[in-house]
Order: sequence, then structure tokens, then C-alpha cells
Amino acid sequence: MSLVEQLPERVAALAGMPADGQPVIAIRSDLNLQGAFGEDWLLVTQDRLVVCSGETVRMECPLEQVRTPACESLIGGGALVATIDGRPVELIRYTNSRARKFGRAAKYLSDVAAWHEAAGKPEQKEKPKLAEDTEEERRCPTCGLPFSEGSRVCPACMDKSKVLLRVMGLLRPYWKRGALVMGLVILGTALSMFPPYLVKPLVDKVINPTDDIPLADRYALLPVLVLAMLGARVLTTGLTVVRGRTMARLGGQLGFDLRARVCSHVQFQSLKFFSKHNTGAIMARITQDTSSLEGALIDVLPYFVNNVLTFIAIGIVLLGMNWRLTLLVLIPMPVVVILSRLFWKRLMTILHRFFHFRTTVHAFLNDSLSGIRVVKAFAQERQEIARFHPHNEGLFDSTVALEQRWITIFPMLWLITGLGELIVWYIGGRSVLGGDMTMGMLMSFIAYLGMFYGPLQFFTRIIDYLTRSLTAAERVFEVLDSEPDVREAENAVPMPRIDGRVEFRNVTFGYDPHKPVLHSVTLDVRPGEMIGFVGQSGAGKSTTISLICRFYDPQEGAICIDGVDVRTIRQQDYRSQLGIVLQDTFLFNGSIAENIRYAKPEATFEELMSAAKVANAHDFIVQKPMGYDTRVGERGQALSGGERQRIAIARAVLHNPRILILDEATSSVDTDTEKQIQEAIARLVKGRTTFAIAHRLSTLRNADRLVVLKDGKIEEMGTHDELLEKKGEFHRLVQLQQEMSRIKAVSR
Repeated sequence: MSLVEQLPERVAALAGMPADGQPVIAIRSDLNLQGAFGEDWLLVTQDRLVVCSGETVRMECPLEQVRTPACESLIGGGALVATIDGRPVELIRYTNSRARKFGRAAKYLSDVAAWHEAAGKPEQKEKPKLAEDTEEERRCPTCGLPFSEGSRVCPACMDKSKVLLRVMGLLRPYWKRGALVMGLVILGTALSMFPPYLVKPLVDKVINPTDDIPLADRYALLPVLVLAMLGARVLTTGLTVVRGRTMARLGGQLGFDLRARVCSHVQFQSLKFFSKHNTGAIMARITQDTSSLEGALIDVLPYFVNNVLTFIAIGIVLLGMNWRLTLLVLIPMPVVVILSRLFWKRLMTILHRFFHFRTTVHAFLNDSLSGIRVVKAFAQERQEIARFHPHNEGLFDSTVALEQRWITIFPMLWLITGLGELIVWYIGGRSVLGGDMTMGMLMSFIAYLGMFYGPLQFFTRIIDYLTRSLTAAERVFEVLDSEPDVREAENAVPMPRIDGRVEFRNVTFGYDPHKPVLHSVTLDVRPGEMIGFVGQSGAGKSTTISLICRFYDPQEGAICIDGVDVRTIRQQDYRSQLGIVLQDTFLFNGSIAENIRYAKPEATFEELMSAAKVANAHDFIVQKPMGYDTRVGERGQALSGGERQRIAIARAVLHNPRILILDEATSSVDTDTEKQIQEAIARLVKGRTTFAIAHRLSTLRNADRLVVLKDGKIEEMGTHDELLEKKGEFHRLVQLQQEMSRIKAVSR
């Protein structure tokens, strides 16, 4: 994505570009400052910033005067703002279609502003350059649409034949059982061809003989032919049962493996994947879409093969019986093929809408039911029903549109294919009356024709099955093809034991790469040291913790563990030595023992109980009716907040991490519970590198150092007492908190 667009001559003349040479940035906006559609230009050279609007230069200043550039989100677009000469200025507006370009421009201007601020300082580096962008790599080269997060597959341009081949490839591990099924299909098809063949002798030699066959011989031949038909049908039924039971086993195994594969792939995705995809939508991919794909492979594929073989075999037989009559039967086929192709693309569009709305219904229900306590607390049941209605209505409309489309097209296709049977009755009837064909041959021909039309009608319906299956396959493959942005290094360094030294080396990070949350953070933490992060909301405390956990990787700089870049360490080794106690403690719907043992499944009951005692959790656990076997309920709702917190600490104790993360571990609990949690934490942090965020600043008094973050930068660093004496940002935060405490005390 180039940030140097072709400049109109008038704009180049206004900005004096020929004199300045090639600009670093030259991008066009599609809105004016009033929010109406228009054309403004942002131009940045090595030392100037120029904004052109219409026939005038609306803004021009040296780059060294530009401070705090940032992109602010507006409805349907955004604005690039900055501080120039000490006053905030809105430079330019744009729609969402150009947001990425202006985001990159803001990032470059921010880097240049930081460079100017560091002018003359020892740490000043060379002037920053415009970073390269890989946007083209994340867009489809055919249609230009952006790929889904982490995916390199474009649903609009996906080759359906390749999807079908990939779907078939899923059966490769089960080829032996699949070969058995195909053998049964072939044998069953051959046996099914036998009864219609017996119709001709049954009519011509028994019921309405063309020759002078004695009546006794006809009586003798009748049971033989009927028993032969019965035997063929019994054998066909038996083969069908065996094939069905084999397919049931194969289908269950395939569905099991496919769900396990998708679930496993999702588990190893980065947090960014889950921030981009609703939990309910992911669940729909793992359950319903895999089931649709399983049904295509297990239900449709054998019948497809069976019908293809039947179609070919009967076609050969019919051509052998009467090739002229057979060609007349095929007259409607081109019309069927043309109509099927006309409906194909439209059906794919409708099916995508159907799957989309089905997913949104799951996503809404997951969100609504997860927050049912909030719904009940605010008596918003009717509001939730009203919110559900548009999703349900969308699913209803897409379902009706899809089914009505099928109900319209299939009777038409069946009517057209049925015309061939009428042709046979007319032409064949004339042949029988004229003596050119026997009644038995006509009846046998019509019997085969009935079997011939079965596959034809199946092939018209296969469009439905195939469309649904390919759409489901695309959605499943989209998940399987997604790549985690936090990847395991190719030659990852094994670190079975770490000391716990953590270094931030000029770390810059933003959830949107062009809107950094942390700016050039440098921090060196010794093994066993306790660091407290302090700052206002949005200062970057939780983001710093997420980077330490390697939930995300920094865009610039590096985080090192014992001198090794964390991106090169084997993730299993690192995560196995990392413990986290969060403010919003999550417990699984199981027993207390299962939740504590989650960190170390092989732990003995004695180890589990010892960890609970360290966490001050043992006493309240044994008072429960079921003790350690007490069920905690969904998300641990059967326990109080303090009890959940202490179980989380016990889980961390049992894990025995080298690096410990405490994120607001004592917030929202009463004083007595806080005291017990503080005692448990004091035992837990001994000998471990600890990073803590606390709601009450006084609880960080025992930290070895406090790091005060402000606007994504380290504002101050030191001990609790040192920072108070300094009377800087930390002193101000303490004063504010004490003032709030006095206000609360007076209000009581």
C-alpha cells in the first residue's frame, strides 16, 4: 500500500513539490473538514507538512512543530489530528476506506515527533523512515478484497473444484474403510440392475408370451423369475444395511477427527483471533459446519458414486435395448444442465447469507446467555428478546429464500426430465402397436428408465447438497487456514528452566499497528524482583502484562527472558513457567479440586491440599458440604469472589511458576478477604519474578520497584517511598486515591 499517490498538477504546484522533490507521504482524502465528500491532500516531505484543500493550502508547518499526531475514530471514518504550536489541530478527515493509509501516516509522524523531542539527547537515533507495509499480501490478488484475519483464502475467488478436491482429501486416512464402502456400492449397483432385466422374460414368456409356450412351462417359469427378483432385492437390501453400518462408523470417526482437528487448531490461535471472532461463531464452525461437511462426505458421496454408476450402467443397457429411444430420452438433459448452472451462483450467495445469519444467532445467544446475570440485574429480558429478533429474522428470511429457491427449481427440473418418460410411452407405444417392439421390452425399458431418472433427479438435487457442503467446507477451511500472529519459531530455543530476568528493549506495541499503546518502553527486571505497574486507565498496564505473557508480540523492539528474545523461546517451555492470577478469575465448571489441579493435572491430593493452604483456601474448602469435590458452577458462580480468587492463587501455587503475573488480584473484595489474599500472595511471590497491577496503590508498598506508566511511556520508576518523595505522577495518583477514600468515608 503506497503512501505516495499520483499528485494532480495543481496540488503539486500549490505545495511546491517540484522544488522539494519527491514527498515521503502524498495521500488523498475523500472528505473535507465538514464531513462532506471532497478531496483534500496530506503531503509530508523531509521537513514539512502541508494540507491542501481545493485551490488553497489550508495548513503548512515544519515537521518539528508537529506533536502527538494520532488518528481519531469518527462515525464512518476518522480524522488525523496533531498538536501544532501547543494547540490541537484537526488536519484532515477521511472515510474508513482510507483509514489504513492515514493510520500509517500518523505512525510515521509520531516517530518523527519522538525523534525531534529526543534531539540532542544521547539516546537519539537516526531520523525514522516510513515503514514498509504488507497490506497487498493480505488482500486477494484477484479481486482485491481483504483476507479474513490470519487467513490467506478469499471466499469470493475460491476455486470450488479445489475445495471439492480438498474435501475429498479428508477421506485419505480412512481409505481402507472407504474402499470397502465403494466395493459394496459397486456390488449393490450391479445387483440392482438385475430385477428390471427380468421384467422382459416375465412379460414376454409368462404373462403375455409372444411365442407358443405351454401353460405349464409358464407356470413353472413364473416362480423362478419372481424368486430371482426377490433374491436380488434381498441381497441388495443386505448390502445396503452393511454399507450403511460401515458408513455410520466411518462418518462418526470422520466427524470426531474433523471436530478435534478444528478445535485443536483454534486452541493454538493467538488472542487476536478470538478478539476478531465471536465465541458463538467459532462454536458454529466447530459443530454445525463440521457436521455439514461430514454429512456431505458420508451421506452424499456414496450416493453420488452409486448414482453415477447406476446412470452409466443403465445408459449402456438402454442404448443396447433401443438406442433411438434412448437418445429421445436425453433430449431434456441440456435444458436441465443450463438451468442448474444459472441457479448455481445465486444459490451460493443465498447460502452464504444463511450460514452468516446462523452464525450470528449462535454468537448472540452465547453473548446473551453468558451475561444472563447482568440481564437479570437490570431487568432487560425484553430488551434481549428485542435484540435477538433481527438476528432471528435474518436467519428466517435467508432460510425461506433458500428453501423457496429449491422448491421452485426442483419441480421444474423434474418436470423437464419427466418429459422423456412421456416420449418413451408415446414412441414405444407406437412401436409395440406396430410390432417393432414387444410389450416385455417396453416394460423393461420403462423399468430401467425409472431407475435412470432417479440418478438424474439426484444430480439436480446434488447442487443443493454440494452447495451447502462447499459453503460449510469454505468456513471450516477458513479456520484451518488461519495462522496465529504469535507463532512458534522454526528453531525455537528450549528453556526447561528459566531464572526469571525480564527485559523490555525499546518495545513499541499497538493492537492496531499504527496506533501504539506502548512507546519505546525499556525496562530491566532482575530474577526474583517484584515490579508494580501503576498508572491511570489506558496507560498501558494490562498491555504490558499481555506482552510479558506473549499473548501478543511487539511491533518494535524485543522482550527478552534471561537474555533470549521471547519470540525465539519454545512456547510450551515458557508458558509452563508462567503463572497468572487475574482480577476476573475464571473457573471451569467442575469441582474445586479439578480447578486447582488444572495447572498440574498429575498432582497428588497432598500437593493440591498444600497449595490450597498456602493460598488460605483450605479452611473454607473443607467447610463446604462436598469439600474439594464441591462443584463451582459455570465460571465459578457458586463461589464468592474472594473464594474464586484464592482458588486461582492455589492454582498458581501448584503450578510453581518462575514468572508470576498478578492483575488486580485483590480488587472488589472485603477487607478481611483482602488480608487473607495478601497473605497468600506474600507466600506466593517469594523467589519468583513478579509483575503486579493493584487497584489500591498502598498494596504495592512491598514491591521492589514501581513503574509508573503514562500515555504508554514510563513516566517514573523507583520504590514506593522514593516516588512519594519525588512528588511526581505517582504522588499525584496517591493523593487522588486518598481524596476519593475520604469522600467515600464522608458519604457513608
